[in-house]
Amino acid sequence: MTASITTPRHVVEVIAHGADPSGQHDSTPAIQQAIAAAHAKGGPVTLRFAPGTYALWSSSAVRRELYVSNTVGADPRYREKAIGILLEGFDDVEIDGGGALFEYHGRQTTIAVIDCGRAELHDFTVDMVQPTVVELTVREAGTDGGRPFRVLSVPPGTDVRPHGRTVAWRGETDPGSGRPAWTGEGALEYCQVLDPRLNRTWRTECPLFDNVERITPTADGLRIDYGADAPLPADEGLVYQLRNTDRDHPGAFVLESEYARFREVRFGYLHGFGLLAQSGGDLVVQNCVFATREGTGRTTAAFADFVQASGLRGQVLVEDCTFDGAHDDAINVHGLYLRVDRVDGDALELSYPHPETAGFPQFAVGERCEIMRVEDGSVVATDVAVLGVEGPSGRDHEHDLTRMRIRCGPLPDAVASAAPGELAVENITRTPAVTVRRSTFRNLPTRGALVSTRRPILIEDCVFTGLGMAGILITSEAGSYWESGPVTNCTIRRNRFEQLGGPAVLISPAQFPAAGPSVHRNIRVVDNQALRCAPWPHDGDGATGGDGATGGGEPGNWIVDATSVDDLVVVDNTTDTGVLSVRLDHCPGALVGTGLGSPVRVTS
Repeated sequence: MTASITTPRHVVEVIAHGADPSGQHDSTPAIQQAIAAAHAKGGPVTLRFAPGTYALWSSSAVRRELYVSNTVGADPRYREKAIGILLEGFDDVEIDGGGALFEYHGRQTTIAVIDCGRAELHDFTVDMVQPTVVELTVREAGTDGGRPFRVLSVPPGTDVRPHGRTVAWRGETDPGSGRPAWTGEGALEYCQVLDPRLNRTWRTECPLFDNVERITPTADGLRIDYGADAPLPADEGLVYQLRNTDRDHPGAFVLESEYARFREVRFGYLHGFGLLAQSGGDLVVQNCVFATREGTGRTTAAFADFVQASGLRGQVLVEDCTFDGAHDDAINVHGLYLRVDRVDGDALELSYPHPETAGFPQFAVGERCEIMRVEDGSVVATDVAVLGVEGPSGRDHEHDLTRMRIRCGPLPDAVASAAPGELAVENITRTPAVTVRRSTFRNLPTRGALVSTRRPILIEDCVFTGLGMAGILITSEAGSYWESGPVTNCTIRRNRFEQLGGPAVLISPAQFPAAGPSVHRNIRVVDNQALRCAPWPHDGDGATGGDGATGGGEPGNWIVDATSVDDLVVVDNTTDTGVLSVRLDHCPGALVGTGLGSPVRVTS
């Protein structure tokens, strides 16, 4: 009998390289030294932090030119990303946070895992000292001497300064450059509102700086007095969340890595674009909390999405997590459509048509692709081999960042004869399986989970509450956001949907064929609860007011709104009062029934 040989795991103590667990000094250079020492060890290695607080300043961060899905596209202003903790080129690496708090100063990606085999990251909290979302709580609103006024408070550490009839916002000043991390004025570029009494969040215009007569600083914020003709404010108790709109960094980033697992991590604030995994294998997120830390006085935990997976080829597993307080969707798993601009024999000239996505390779030799018609979503060719690729690398700007050329085949005549822009291509190798279970989604202006992948999807035992739109969205968006693709095997079961601004489950491809196979198939919505959700008919996915009121129509909890689905099953779902509402459009073979559930009203 031969004894197995286990490769020893090396441990690098980060404080041994000068990291300061008191948070008084910038630990970024010491962490970089510890990472270099871990590389020198070779083999499996753990970077271990002692309990405490570690400050990471953006002026000391590693810089990399990177192009990231759903952020700023090819914008040259944001080519370079600052990365606080960079794990790059490891075969097997672990961060044992030891319960530490990583406090980030200035705009940067908190942690990046790039070109790694296996990465385990656990037991720590990340937060930004002065976030790029500003918040104003209306403590008092009314009239004084016949003129409207508001008294507003801001979280501790917010730098807001009256500037005439508006205000100037300033991010944290970097001691290295002497410049603020960001600046802005007044209502900034985007606004959403939280009603903490109802746990509801919605997008809206910001009225705080309209018709202003005078702004006076107070101990914890501002008093704003308005002109006599200004509308009487009726928003006492609401929290206005304001920000600019450029997603210049991913909040955390996993790039071209085979396996990355985050567990027991609290994400107190993610600047830019959440935890984004791109062009790799597996992403696992377990027992993580995406929410602000107690005592910060803040309610916003993410500048945009919380978790996004773009072009993964393995699995996305999310278990036992809490998602509370983002500015966009909690989870979004998708691929990408590229537009076909020209066909030249067996070569397709492609482009990234959406301005937020560009610059990285979307195909590799040996992968398979599907070609579809943008106008109606019909498939023209599938399982087509990729034979050659010319295009951007994702790490430099030597190539045109918005265009690429692939050779593939065999191609049918319908491809060769297509007009420019008529077709789009999806990489069907880079489509992950998805499991989301035992997680809670709340205080989001949009959806809980978007899932657009042809491999198996399972969403079970979750709670979706107080969302501005649908609980779950299944789409396919050639021609709009250009996120792919069709869903072929999806089960949504034993979830609770309550107080939503849209249906519990919305299946809504951007385009769909009038005849022939549907865009999606084999979707099962079984044994879920819909409580106090929007009724059908309803004027749009997410048209809710601050009081949670929805559009009018017949009473009933809107559990499914489905378009272009073959073999849809909606059975055994329940509500506490009245009936369930289901809307179907081009859904041949749909089975909608009560079974053990509540009565269902179906509209076609």
